[in-house]
Amino acid sequence: MTAAAKLAMVKTLLRVDSADTSEDALITSYLDMAAQEILSWRYSNARNVPAAVPAEYEMTQVQAVINGYTQSGVEGQLSSSENGIVRQFQYSDMISYIRAHVIPVAGTV
Repeated sequence: MTAAAKLAMVKTLLRVDSADTSEDALITSYLDMAAQEILSWRYSNARNVPAAVPAEYEMTQVQAVINGYTQSGVEGQLSSSENGIVRQFQYSDMISYIRAHVIPVAGTV
């Protein structure tokens, strides 16, 4: 999947109009951060690290961005209570989502 396709998918899921480019830089930054975290987590002990997120983790990347974007401003919180409304987050941030969904490659010594 291309970077443009991932950006379009994230915008669709966030209900950002495709013609609205005001969030593109932020979403692209989240996509880049998620890609770097997926690659560094998955291949932390590997010698041959691919340049791009493997196809099997592209949806994980997209969902991680959704989690990171929608929790912007409440980073690090696991729950919140305000005016009788209680919110609980399954993942405290984008990185914890990635680490729960990406299987690291095991290496040998």
